Amino acid sequence: MNLQLAIPSSLWTAVQSAYETQNYSHAILDATYHISGVLRERAGVDGDGASLVGQALGGDDPKLKLNAFQSESERNEQKGFEQMLRGVYLGIRNPRSHEQTTDDKETADAIIHFLGYLLKRLNASKEAFTIESFLARVLDSEFVESTRYAELLVAEVPKLRLSDCLIGIYRERKKTELRKLRYLIPALLSAMTPTQLASYLSVVSEELRTATEDSTIRTSLQMLTPEVWSGISELPRLRIENKLVQGIRQGEVLPSGKTIQALATWSNNFLKAFTTRSEAASALLNRLEDQDPDARHYVAKFFMRYLPDVMSTPAQTTRCIRAIVAAVRDDDANVRSKLIGAVLSYPVEWQQKLAEELHDMTDEENPAVHLADGTPFLSAPSKDEFDDDIPF
Repeated sequence: MNLQLAIPSSLWTAVQSAYETQNYSHAILDATYHISGVLRERAGVDGDGASLVGQALGGDDPKLKLNAFQSESERNEQKGFEQMLRGVYLGIRNPRSHEQTTDDKETADAIIHFLGYLLKRLNASKEAFTIESFLARVLDSEFVESTRYAELLVAEVPKLRLSDCLIGIYRERKKTELRKLRYLIPALLSAMTPTQLASYLSVVSEELRTATEDSTIRTSLQMLTPEVWSGISELPRLRIENKLVQGIRQGEVLPSGKTIQALATWSNNFLKAFTTRSEAASALLNRLEDQDPDARHYVAKFFMRYLPDVMSTPAQTTRCIRAIVAAVRDDDANVRSKLIGAVLSYPVEWQQKLAEELHDMTDEENPAVHLADGTPFLSAPSKDEFDDDIPF
């Protein structure tokens, strides 16, 4: 028998080296290791031996199904195949792993040929979970924008497939509304192992290394969180940080509502994690202190609630509070309205300092908001001053 022609090519590749040097026992072991790899990859589980077989093929809803799994006969077939594979580990692999064994060519041919049959059945099995089916659920128009829905979706992803799923979404990201996925992306990222996360970030890093289109950079940011930003390779990370900070330096919101340097506004939640955080703080301060109200509007609309996280020194903090107070006193309605909306998210010391500086502009009987300690802050606005912070 020509074993190479009788078994799947992937199995021959796994056993060829040992088989051709007549190390037949080792060739048999290599065949079982190959089947283990196929089981892990197709089922998305991370076990070994008989336990691995049970994880992949066992249970009331197997991760790998050999048939429709509807009739009693089909369920029996599934169970019988599972038991055969368990026997491979218990009766074939384990003795050769734990004891010195010498097999001849005839024995190796018979066993490896049988394992080839099992492998063909595994390769033809239907996966209960596929990347394609997961992506379809992500792109579903009825995707529910909630933390709980995201947790339930992620819980259905085999642990070994997490990075594959996120990489799949990343590659298809321009085909969906990424705002809908703001709950799913953090859930997937937090569920990954460090190795899986590194694999995903390497894909994003490679994209950002040469990316020039605003849409490519924007959607990449939407597929990340500040907590993982430092995992992006240094060269593309610094390249993108520089582009975004340069954008902030030129940012404006025109009276027409048009945003100049809209891309840079997507950095607002990431600035605290930037290597160039100090430069970003300086850029924001210069815009906030600018005599042009369109420049101040840019900071107020898109960065106001993030300012305490970006200011990295006491001097920057003092300068920032002074600039906010000056704008409010100058009747800048955009800065004032956004400050009212953001102030409760500020650190207590920021709240106290702002309250002291703007005490004379506060109607204690009708304040815009009460701070964390109950202090009234500014006077209630005469109209709704809040708008959408999404630039486009």
